[in-house]
Amino acid sequence: MEKKKKILWGLLLSVIPLIYTTVLYFNGNLEIFENKLVDFRHKNFNPNHKISDKIVIVDIDETALQVYANEPLFGRWPWKRSVYAPILEYIANGQPKIILFDILFTEYSPEDSALVNANLNLNNGGSRGIISHAMSFRYEQDETNPQEEKTITRYALKVNNSDKKIKPYNLASIPAGELTTTAPYLHSVTFHPDDDGVARHVRFLFSYFGKFYPSLSFQGYRAISKINALTMSSDSFVIQDVEKGKVSVPLMDGKYRVHFYPQEEMDNELKRYSISGVIDSIRAIEAGEISDFSQLKISPEAFTDKVVIIGTSAAATHDTKITPYGAAPGVFMHAITISNLVNQDFLKIIPGWVTILIVLLFMSISYYFLFLQSSIILRILVPISLIGIFLVIGFGLFKYDISINLSIFLISFPVTFAGSISYLTFAEGAEKKKYSKVLSNMVDPTIVKEALTDLDTLKKGGEKEITAFFSDVASFSTISEQLNSTDLASLLNEYLSAMTIILKHNMGTLDKYIGDAVVGIFGAPIDRKEHYLEAARASLEMLQKLEELKAFWTKNNMYIKDAQNMNIRIGLNTGLAKVGFMGTDSLASYTMMGDTVNLAARLEAAGKDYGVNILISQMTKTKVEAEMFTKKMDAVVVKGKTEPVLIYELIGKNGEVPKHLVEATELYEEAFQLHLNRSWEKAIQKFQESIKAKGKKDKAASMLIERCEFYITNPPPENWNGSFVRTHK
Repeated sequence: MEKKKKILWGLLLSVIPLIYTTVLYFNGNLEIFENKLVDFRHKNFNPNHKISDKIVIVDIDETALQVYANEPLFGRWPWKRSVYAPILEYIANGQPKIILFDILFTEYSPEDSALVNANLNLNNGGSRGIISHAMSFRYEQDETNPQEEKTITRYALKVNNSDKKIKPYNLASIPAGELTTTAPYLHSVTFHPDDDGVARHVRFLFSYFGKFYPSLSFQGYRAISKINALTMSSDSFVIQDVEKGKVSVPLMDGKYRVHFYPQEEMDNELKRYSISGVIDSIRAIEAGEISDFSQLKISPEAFTDKVVIIGTSAAATHDTKITPYGAAPGVFMHAITISNLVNQDFLKIIPGWVTILIVLLFMSISYYFLFLQSSIILRILVPISLIGIFLVIGFGLFKYDISINLSIFLISFPVTFAGSISYLTFAEGAEKKKYSKVLSNMVDPTIVKEALTDLDTLKKGGEKEITAFFSDVASFSTISEQLNSTDLASLLNEYLSAMTIILKHNMGTLDKYIGDAVVGIFGAPIDRKEHYLEAARASLEMLQKLEELKAFWTKNNMYIKDAQNMNIRIGLNTGLAKVGFMGTDSLASYTMMGDTVNLAARLEAAGKDYGVNILISQMTKTKVEAEMFTKKMDAVVVKGKTEPVLIYELIGKNGEVPKHLVEATELYEEAFQLHLNRSWEKAIQKFQESIKAKGKKDKAASMLIERCEFYITNPPPENWNGSFVRTHK
């Protein structure tokens, strides 16, 4: 191998992946991957900060909705607004800094006056009230609501801003009527998840017609701070605090990356009270049941000098956010963000170009050992060690609130390493070819590597769980009789090639062709955890591919009409089977034997009787039902057996089956159960409803109707197990 050629390939394999990854990074294509990596660090390398004790959540939880559901004053969610007035008064008795609603009251209600009075009368000893109501913003092209703009102008904050990159909004949903005009404060609860649906970023300020309005979290922070100046840009939010001095909050495109606290911290330390406890305390006072606050479920003192958020966690309120720790009430996001501001628990994001420089350094070190050293151990050990070192640094920095971009490194560096190793293996080992070409002619390529590793063991075979696959073209003899030998060979080659590609793509092993029939094995010789799903997916893909072939043949007037309307049947069964590499040294194939295989073959043949494309056994159905939609067809005793087996039609993937077929399936299965219960007339009626719902002929339903009609006059014996004896293959 020429040294110059080796060096050139080394440079290309080092630089190209880095350039490509850099382009992806600056185009934003790595954002989702990097977000997932930050999520991983939050869960596993969290700095373990403490959440602020200045925040209290009054939670409208499942308990509250259930307890008061039957009380006229409350009723079903959403509650009447008059409910909140005594709650607000009770909380206000504790002298909180502010009470923030995480609930929108944007539509007029007859009970608004109760909240209006609370707006006007409740305070914490000052001249201004303590209630802040929620509003939301959105942006829609060519639409505005100028009236709302005029109404809420007085709630805007003075912000120094010259950055045109801040996202503007042009529509606002504000509290109804006097709720806005009397509100001491307003805040926005507008929220936008990331592209993958996870809540990671929030905005502190919202730009609406050139003015800035606070988010709930920033409104809460304002209540416990003494702010005299705000400066906003797309990458930073600077707060001039009289007591804390300059607080610089890192942003990205005007958004703040939430620095999550550990789940245990949220569960154990966040002050969160069920609103039912507040209501019960109010009622206990009104009934004269207590002599001092210590007897209350929740004392007003729990809210003293606190930022109180009234929010929801009950499922019926539909305010759940997906966080790195999973689903959580949306009100938690506000509490976390307020705590981030209060404690200055900010996650510092290192620019991506720093990672790019590190990758360049590490690539230079790897390049030396990969292309200029001959030691195999060093070629592998050094790059792998560098990957480990970088990850340790990345995870370690996160413990100190620093996030370095891992996605750039984890894509570019391993690709460079893998590409370099692959090139060296190919270039230096070209002369070391084995007899894999000969072996590939004997077995499917998927088992070549295992065969070469331990060919003797493979020949011995063994017993293992597989999914046996059988397919056959319906009425192929009729088609073959009408074609000359050239067209017949062309048709078979085109069809079998397409089906085999799909079988292999889904990790199936081709056993054999029997004329137009295809026999395959899923789960052997290489173990596959979900071989049953791979077999099911392959079967559905084959049906789809056949439709494409038929459309092509019809469009190009190829073969004959019977071929253009060709149909196939497939049988699948999962279970133990004897598998092995069987034959002579010069002629061998990997094949399967046993009852599992025989039943799969009989299921394929039985598809003709039921007029379906894919029949599967109960074992296969049980394995695939989480992903696949099936229909229970019948209980049959196949030829050569005495015990009945349940058989199912595989229709499609869950969520992708048309509604009318789902309805028809449900009716069919209900009818089949009535048939098992000997309710013949009711079963016939349901089978007929199933045919009508399906919207076309249903051979299986028609056959079961005939069977029920027969049983009406010729009832089966008392010990009948519901099965039908199939006397032919």
